[in-house]
Amino acid sequence: MSAPGKIHLLLHAHLPFVREPEYDRFLEENWFFEAMAETYLPLAQTLFRLEEKGVPGTLNLSVSSSLLAMLSDELLLKKFTEHLHRQMALLEKEKNALKNDAQRIEVVDFYYRRQRSLIDSWENVYKCEIIPALKKLEDCGKLTLLTCVGTHPFLPAYQSDVPSIRLQLGVTVKAFERAFGRKPKGLWLPECGYFEGLDSILAEFGFEYFFLETHGVLLAKPAPRYGVFAPIKTPAGLYCMGREQSSSMEVWSRKTGYPGHPEYREFFKDICQERSPEYLGDYFVAGSTPIETGFKYYRITGSENKQVYRPWNAMRLVEDHARLFVSNREATVSELLPNMEGNKVSILCPYDAELFGHWWFEGPLFIEKMFERAASSRVVEMASLESTMHSSPDKSVHSPVFSSWGEGGFGEVWMNDEVSWAYPMFFRMRKMMDDLRAHVKKGARSADNQLQKRYLAQIVREIVLFQASDWAFMIHNKSAADYAKSRQNEHYKNVCALYAAATASLIMARKKNDESLLLRLEQKNNIFPWIGELINH
Repeated sequence: MSAPGKIHLLLHAHLPFVREPEYDRFLEENWFFEAMAETYLPLAQTLFRLEEKGVPGTLNLSVSSSLLAMLSDELLLKKFTEHLHRQMALLEKEKNALKNDAQRIEVVDFYYRRQRSLIDSWENVYKCEIIPALKKLEDCGKLTLLTCVGTHPFLPAYQSDVPSIRLQLGVTVKAFERAFGRKPKGLWLPECGYFEGLDSILAEFGFEYFFLETHGVLLAKPAPRYGVFAPIKTPAGLYCMGREQSSSMEVWSRKTGYPGHPEYREFFKDICQERSPEYLGDYFVAGSTPIETGFKYYRITGSENKQVYRPWNAMRLVEDHARLFVSNREATVSELLPNMEGNKVSILCPYDAELFGHWWFEGPLFIEKMFERAASSRVVEMASLESTMHSSPDKSVHSPVFSSWGEGGFGEVWMNDEVSWAYPMFFRMRKMMDDLRAHVKKGARSADNQLQKRYLAQIVREIVLFQASDWAFMIHNKSAADYAKSRQNEHYKNVCALYAAATASLIMARKKNDESLLLRLEQKNNIFPWIGELINH
């Protein structure tokens, strides 16, 4: 018999597309390597362990289309394999350098065993591919796979250009279907950004449910009878759920959240800050900038005078926090049940996947212990969203409101004076795309027309990469802001250059070097190689 309380743990996995084939080592590619080594692989290991132990429950995982492209890119996966071995070589140096340091050598040994496990899983179990592993986890019931819109655009910013939203959604469905062999049902809206009427556009692409920030649901018209504790049905016939705040604060809050406990590992003290460039070697240094190694020897401590990390103390503590998290959800369910028709309470607990492992090192173990604690509960269970979304006790139709889960709850992170320059650039690129597309549609099936289709496809790739919400977020938060600005400017310049080359080839004989720019960008920004099928359909 299933428990009346459903804990829907939903992790959103996304990274901006970064791929630099001209460089053996590129600083921003490290974002992908860090997420793989610290979050995605450990989560897969966690779920397979739970399956081996027979622990019931399902994790819900949304994977963005841009991340799916990176997870299947042979060059990036080859570089990641090398990254794991480079880390292991550094650990060998650390074992020798710290052999007389009784405290830190224990941490080094801990990392060394962990690194061997990661390499073994990656190379021998997963065969240097993680997408088949995710499919296997879904097949055995430990995972429900969902997706996210294309390159992660903040959709309310583009509501005046519905065709561009449709293009991103077409990319979304195609990318997921190619990766997992089926069409997606559930959708994470980038930044949980919603505007009135978006549900009807989502319905065109076969989506059945999505998620919102708390107030996006609570302020729906009419107000939902059960708040965020049951799915609501939208005018287009889709279902959506809102984030439950107390469970969110227990993990997200900077002041009171579990990850801030003094015993957990300190994120901001990587050994690259302590070792010389000569010791680290070229791989962990970009010019004069040290690159995070992933190895950190200190715990949060609660003061600037950091104490050495104690892995086993942290592991014991994370078990206590997992028990507390589940117990608090049991209390919520028990309090609500008398007023819930159908005797069922749903609690949506959405987080960025990278919080677990990358930002909060102990996070994957927290998930494992949470599943184990819930397995012995008669009140709650770790449930798939698919088991809940179509069985809401609230039969009314509700219209959600404009909202996001960003700072302020609306759109100011992605629509503000700091980034206002980007939107006119987007619409200029859209005009170029539309003009070239009209030429392509008129053209015959000649070699020149096939070339125009390639130009058009690459222009669309550059535009969808330009739209990623990550760039505005970085600029607003002043985190890698220069890189974010350079990426958007680069994509804009690429579109202008591609359009100029494409239109020139329409009116003059094609020269051999006309295609050099196109060939270079097709190799570098090779995301969605099939995108031409969508725009030329």
